[in-house]
Amino acid sequence: MHQAEKPRGVMGVVMGWLLERGNAIQNRATVEALEPPPGAAVLEVGFGPGHALEMLAQRKPLGLVAGIDHSELMVETARRRLQRGRGTAALDLRCGEACALPFDDEQFDLVYAVNAYHQWPRKADALAEMTGVLRPGGDLMLSIRDFRGEGEFESPGTGAMAALEAAERMKEFGLQVRTREVVHSPKRATFLVRGRKPGSSRRVPLTA
Repeated sequence: MHQAEKPRGVMGVVMGWLLERGNAIQNRATVEALEPPPGAAVLEVGFGPGHALEMLAQRKPLGLVAGIDHSELMVETARRRLQRGRGTAALDLRCGEACALPFDDEQFDLVYAVNAYHQWPRKADALAEMTGVLRPGGDLMLSIRDFRGEGEFESPGTGAMAALEAAERMKEFGLQVRTREVVHSPKRATFLVRGRKPGSSRRVPLTA
């Protein structure tokens, strides 16, 4: 499997560093948009080297920092990073797949994924799993990159189309969906597709 999808070995260490640098602006925009309640249990699906989880744990008082990634190397890398970068939150990082989350139903207040949706071969199954582990009133956030120029990793507009697809899939699972575009430069943007699970919570209603 390609190193960018599943880093491993010596080259995987290098790839982890490259992924962190390449996703830094998207991670920051995503974390700034996340709104976990105080003491929340949060889950990142496909956390890579753990950069976004660390930023979120340092910005918000969390109760549980959890994640799943299919690269054993990234699990170990993120675990070392978050041992000292998560504050007082409990830590639960595991190796596994998005379409088979090894967590209890309705365990998390917030579930999110950054730059991962396009890599899932079974997108509907992954979204079903993420919705299942989300508590009523909780948020599911997909952060999807969109390149605006030729010569990048994907054709221009691919991310925008993926965001539309993701929003429709999330609605099928009964989530209240809102999409926001964050433009970083003339060449790159991020689509934040947020779905809120029906039910009581401490949050204000999600508006369009």
